[in-house]
Amino acid sequence: MWGRARALHDSLREPADERAIRRVLIADTWWGIAAVLWLASGLWRLIGHTEKSASYYLASYAFYTKMGMFVTILALEIWPMITLIRWRMGKAQPHARDVGRMEVISYIECALVIGIVLAAVSMARGFGMVALTPPAVGADSLVAFGDVVPPPLAPAKRDTTATAEPARPAVAAPATLADVDVLTHEIAMPLVGVDPMKLTSNFEDLRAGLRRHHALDIMAARRTPVLSAAGGRVLKLFTSKAGGLMVYAADSAERFILMYAHLDAYAPGLRDSLPLTRGQLIGYVGFTGNASPNAPHLHFAIARSEDVRQWSKGTPIDPLPVLQRAWAGNATGPSPARASPR
Repeated sequence: MWGRARALHDSLREPADERAIRRVLIADTWWGIAAVLWLASGLWRLIGHTEKSASYYLASYAFYTKMGMFVTILALEIWPMITLIRWRMGKAQPHARDVGRMEVISYIECALVIGIVLAAVSMARGFGMVALTPPAVGADSLVAFGDVVPPPLAPAKRDTTATAEPARPAVAAPATLADVDVLTHEIAMPLVGVDPMKLTSNFEDLRAGLRRHHALDIMAARRTPVLSAAGGRVLKLFTSKAGGLMVYAADSAERFILMYAHLDAYAPGLRDSLPLTRGQLIGYVGFTGNASPNAPHLHFAIARSEDVRQWSKGTPIDPLPVLQRAWAGNATGPSPARASPR
């Protein structure tokens, strides 16, 4: 695009130089090839779920900003495209007025392309995510401060002719030793090669002076495979300003909710309600959300819940003692052979 603009500028300075118009047409051809590749790769990444889910993009103001600039480029390019096609086919000759207008349009499109790149980087880092009023500090919820939770569905109309079943509370009482024992026998480290005995708990650490950290941060290189810590099923694939790409899952007994946050990408084919086996690949370590690009890590949380269908609520428990107890009973940890997606 920049080459097309400069060639148009040269054509205005030297109208007799036929090579300038030839350079305009060559640069425009490369611009067309780049645009096709841009569209094809973008659609492939979105439809093929090779990286983030569609819900991540639809919850980002940066995405809408990027798409707005992209549509503006398409609108601006209609007249130059038609004009250049007519020049190629010999149906019209370059006119100084048209050349000048096309040069200005080309520079504007260059600026918009740069803006699209900046918007895309912002979107990938989790900036510009839709955010609602943050929950009150200390609320019993797996969702971190600043995260977005969809509003609950409207309650169904009550049938007054039958005895209604008592509603199950979404927030459970603190986990008992028996509850934890159930989880201990099926849980494993979500990252291969990490010894939980060498980790230090950061559960209940104060973050930003506002909230308690109800999870375990496990430092690892970006794109390190994240495995399902227990059998069960996916409850919700979620994106938020604080947690970035997240996975909420239930254990096989459906007593606990396991949450994995700051993921770089989901495993191919991962979706809501997908059954999980322990050690199954679910994603990759990253720094989406409010994590630092210099410190990629897995934010791993466990909560006790009476109703895992309400995937964002539960009573948090410290994951590290559970993982250490499970590790002591199974020193080999999760088998790497289970790390492939189902």
